[in-house]
Amino acid sequence: MENMTYEKAMQKLEKIISQLEEGSIPLEKSMALFEEANKLAVYCKTCLDNAEQRIVRLMQDGTEVDGIE
Repeated sequence: MENMTYEKAMQKLEKIISQLEEGSIPLEKSMALFEEANKLAVYCKTCLDNAEQRIVRLMQDGTEVDGIE
């Protein structure tokens, strides 16, 4: 998952959520998808947290970030 972009992870997460919401898949498959969705959600949160930390560091250094002062 480390090689996956945030955008790809979100796409995969959204697809899994749609499958789970349909409710037509067997319990075991649902559990496996739920576990994968949880891992993807943690990965996406980590990506967002890392991006936020970079922005904060840049702002503390007095560096502008694409139109943000």
